[in-house]
Amino acid sequence: MRVLVTGASGFIGRRVLRTLVADGHDVHAFVRTTSNTQGFPEGVEVHTGDLLDPESMEAAVKDMEAVIHLAAYFDFYPRDVDLLYKVNVGGTRDLMNACVGTSIERFVYCSTTETIGPVRYPPGNEDTELRPQFDYGRSKVLAEEVVREISSDTGLTHTILRPTGVTGEGDLYTGYEIIKAVYEGAIPMIPGDGERRLMYSYVGDIAAGFAKALTARGAANETFILCPDQPMTYNEIFQFLGEYLGVEPPKWHVPVLLAKLGVALMSPFKNRRRNTFLWHVKTVESMVQDRWYTNEKAKRGLGWAPEVSMQEAIRRAVDWYFETGHLERRM
Repeated sequence: MRVLVTGASGFIGRRVLRTLVADGHDVHAFVRTTSNTQGFPEGVEVHTGDLLDPESMEAAVKDMEAVIHLAAYFDFYPRDVDLLYKVNVGGTRDLMNACVGTSIERFVYCSTTETIGPVRYPPGNEDTELRPQFDYGRSKVLAEEVVREISSDTGLTHTILRPTGVTGEGDLYTGYEIIKAVYEGAIPMIPGDGERRLMYSYVGDIAAGFAKALTARGAANETFILCPDQPMTYNEIFQFLGEYLGVEPPKWHVPVLLAKLGVALMSPFKNRRRNTFLWHVKTVESMVQDRWYTNEKAKRGLGWAPEVSMQEAIRRAVDWYFETGHLERRM
């Protein structure tokens, strides 16, 4: 199958390229002119363009049979909120419209469990109430609506996948920031009791899910959550990281209001040069919310199941950080 992958130079995109090539697909990458394409698998054809440039998208989708749309403005605390919605919602609309009336048979959209946000009665599933807490999640809710609307109006088959947070080799996003902070002792305390549950998926498992969505009969015009079989509590995550990194993990618990006050006072300084994930009041709030979901529908409809546990995914990420110098080993 001739497949176009947007966002192909990103963390998940690179793994999706590898998976599709290994599966024997004719793989094409859609990237910006400034994207780093070094390390792309042999045989991948590169198309340059932008989600804000409809003509470049129309040229890229020509003669394709499927599109996997991964490209997005991914930031929980974006500097430019308007641009986030233009890229994530408007860009998705323009890309999918470019596919209408072409040889494309399926449009696979990468959403996120942040569309659901915190779950009142975990584990959450595909029918759980949507309560996104960040603009990123809200933009993805709107983009999902766009995908379903265009699919309904035109007959172009779609599949929406909602991965949880993703980690593994190559992750330099929120997971890396948390792991680095624990290693450096920058998280002194845990807000609340630390018993709320969180999920991170292994990047290889997520890539396999997108590959499955291309051909699975049960995936047509459906939405699936991609997540591990089991969550971890914040206490378990910090204890695991402390043991694996060889450092003392944060153990002291503080009232949420006190933690929010402390972070609010420090946030202007911590985010002066680089916008962080950890040093925001909303991040503190997220640590006392459950983000625990079920993958049962994906197992049935996609024929997909995670092969790597959350603990192993974190372990592989940590090993990669040491191997590549993103964390320095201590003597």
